[in-house]
Amino acid sequence: MPLRDRILARPTLAGRLGTPVAPLANWALRNRLARRVAERTIGIHRRAPMPTFAGRTFQRTARRRRAVSAPRRVAFFHGCGTNYYEPRLGELTVALLEHNGLAVEVPKQDCCGLPLQSNGLFDDARGYVHRLAARLAPFAREGVDIVGTSTSCTLMLKREALEILGMEDDADLRAVSGRVFAICEYLVAMHERGELETDFHPVPETVVYHAPCQQQGHGIGKPALDLFALVPELRVVESDAACCGIAGTYGLKREKYDIAMRVGAGLFAQIADTAPDRAVCDSETCRWQIEHATGVRTVHPVELLHRAAGLA
Repeated sequence: MPLRDRILARPTLAGRLGTPVAPLANWALRNRLARRVAERTIGIHRRAPMPTFAGRTFQRTARRRRAVSAPRRVAFFHGCGTNYYEPRLGELTVALLEHNGLAVEVPKQDCCGLPLQSNGLFDDARGYVHRLAARLAPFAREGVDIVGTSTSCTLMLKREALEILGMEDDADLRAVSGRVFAICEYLVAMHERGELETDFHPVPETVVYHAPCQQQGHGIGKPALDLFALVPELRVVESDAACCGIAGTYGLKREKYDIAMRVGAGLFAQIADTAPDRAVCDSETCRWQIEHATGVRTVHPVELLHRAAGLA
């Protein structure tokens, strides 16, 4: 297994190393010479979309926040992307859930193991899944729903670890898998029960929405579109492209980058033709890929819903 794949498969390791030295790490990730050196020595393509270290973690913010009391609790599964690169998304998600009458708990957590699985490191992936499930299982056994912002990470706990890694005998994972929901899936279910605050403010924008490939594995349709339909003045153009091409860490690799860009070309062209105010996608790596290829700011659906709820 190449060293590059072992590094890419451990986002928490990169996050822990890069966060304390975020300015230096981000400079290196944007520096052309440094990227060329990395391409030749490690094999990460010099133009591949790399995220920006936030310089703080969402977990640290969560520990300091004042918890809101409410009769109903949810556990927030934020994933590595939110923790190290997009902590603001975590803050917006917590605010939106609390706005809808939920007490949000943020368990200590680590990687779901999906990057390891995707790079063929199955034994290591099983270890990560087992440890994460052990942290989340107490909530599941108490009847507390587990809500996540990453469609790929939530699918890993819902199905993929059970089916691909063969972890059916892991009692903690079985308990967790039945309680995990993608955030938009969860909000739509609340709306159907009459529990969602839908007095949304107008959002006079045009956006292109791309549903990530992993979302199809949930079998939930495109719940973000159902939520966007509730927002006045929001014009949504639904992407008809199958894939953005990034496939987690696939499109970062020197020998795969050009393939990934060709796969996503149809989506990139549609966004360019629409000239939206922004693009929207539920998956973090897809957002980074879309923004890299188009130059259009790309956000999670939660960002628009948070704004529409008047919480900005």
